[in-house]
Amino acid sequence: MPVFKTEAIVLGRTDYSNSSQIVTFYTRNHGKIRTIAKGFKRSSGKRSPKAVDLLTHYQILFIKKEHSSLHILTDAILQNNYPPFRNDLDKYYKASCIAELLNEFTEEDASSGPLFDICLHALSGISIHADTIVPLLAFEIKMLKILGYLPELRHCVHCKNNIQYISRTYFSAKEGGVICNECQEMLKGGILVPVGAVLIARRLADFNIQRMDRVKIQSSICIEIEKMLRYYIVFILNKKLNSWKYMNLDENVLWVP
Repeated sequence: MPVFKTEAIVLGRTDYSNSSQIVTFYTRNHGKIRTIAKGFKRSSGKRSPKAVDLLTHYQILFIKKEHSSLHILTDAILQNNYPPFRNDLDKYYKASCIAELLNEFTEEDASSGPLFDICLHALSGISIHADTIVPLLAFEIKMLKILGYLPELRHCVHCKNNIQYISRTYFSAKEGGVICNECQEMLKGGILVPVGAVLIARRLADFNIQRMDRVKIQSSICIEIEKMLRYYIVFILNKKLNSWKYMNLDENVLWVP
């Protein structure tokens, strides 16, 4: 059986036996994979030399089984364990949101180097910077773009008018993007989103995530963008993310009828 080496982020883990776990990774070269990690489990409340932590960047070696979706983890070499995630709940929950989004939106063995890269940059940004919302927003928007889910944010999806010339805009998950006031009255549905928030969301889709530390966005605009994204993600997944329960905007998210 072939042995592969790749960079990986730990998305989740579940107990398999007294000394082993099933660990879900998102990898640079193989996308999302599940592995059985024998001897990698914590024991007696102490950290095993071979423990694998959530939201941690590793270089891993694994044996890929041809007729099974459960591969065999043979080694995990720590690259970055993002210490701020362990003592700052805001950072931890936003990083957890990234892991949950990757887990929900990706299929096993479907690789995407660009998606792995934006994940690393987003986790680093959340870990290092005081402003944790901008790296998260950038990741969400860029993930949607890479996976082909990015909604229309430049023009009204119905009449095609440029939103820069529209005074009042709505976002319709069903229609797949923004709609102007006149079209919203005809189509019904959607949520009101300020034009400025839509324009900034569009810029984040195109902005180099490696330069996100230079981006400053008003908190009120960030809230509007995140409300729009959560509404859209709920529509796609038909459920809310668990991590949203611990983040401030959950009560403002609309369930899609």
